[in-house]
Amino acid sequence: MLADRPLSYALGENARVISALVVRSAVTRFGESRLGFVWILIEPAAYIGIFLLIHTAAKAQIPFGDNALLFMLAGVFGFRMTRGIARKTEKAIATNQPMLTYPLVRPLDTLIATFLLEATIWLIICALFMTGLAFTLDRDIIVYPAEFAEAIFAILYFAFSFAAFNATVGSLVPRYDTFLSMMSMPLMLLSGIFFMPAQMPPSFQAVLWWNPFMHCVEWFRTSTYLDYNALLSKPYVLGIATALLTSALVLERTFRRKIIGS
Repeated sequence: MLADRPLSYALGENARVISALVVRSAVTRFGESRLGFVWILIEPAAYIGIFLLIHTAAKAQIPFGDNALLFMLAGVFGFRMTRGIARKTEKAIATNQPMLTYPLVRPLDTLIATFLLEATIWLIICALFMTGLAFTLDRDIIVYPAEFAEAIFAILYFAFSFAAFNATVGSLVPRYDTFLSMMSMPLMLLSGIFFMPAQMPPSFQAVLWWNPFMHCVEWFRTSTYLDYNALLSKPYVLGIATALLTSALVLERTFRRKIIGS
């Protein structure tokens, strides 16, 4: 019992540090503008609205299913939730740089705190949109609840791993943030938000398969359709996430002093 006290005390201290950082991140996120949360609501709605306008104007066929809104909503949240959480989390070390001068605060603590805040925000937004769509269509949107829970877990796990890797590498490699910004648009276009990957030519599918964000989108969609033919590899997403997280933890521990002083 005595031997457990130092560990329990350290865990308690770490939990208090992360809690304080969550509060600080929330104040930074919304303290300057009360419209911050409203914009997070508007952003996915804008994606969906633009798609529906183009779809209506072109009189195009729905890629899958009988409702263009459902197809687009699943795609937007499959990608935007993943990238949105990762994008904010990967900036945690830079935005909390002054806090790293305190001995109790580690770079990993800032990542965890920002991730918890962003994940909570996006889960709330997702619940609001899914509930609203279910009410509008008067039918169940999540047809496979267990699959949906798995998809959410995979998205959160990959988003945190991706962000942790980018944050540590970005603290060590100049211009890495510029590279990430340049990759945002290609990643979105190749993630299957606007089309069904399984309907693409085999040569194009071979390219899409390597994009883990596409797998997150496909995993999300499989929970909203009874017979969706997904181009999906669950082990690939989880394997990439594990590799990224392991690399991030090794880099953070090896170069912690350099990261703190960067």
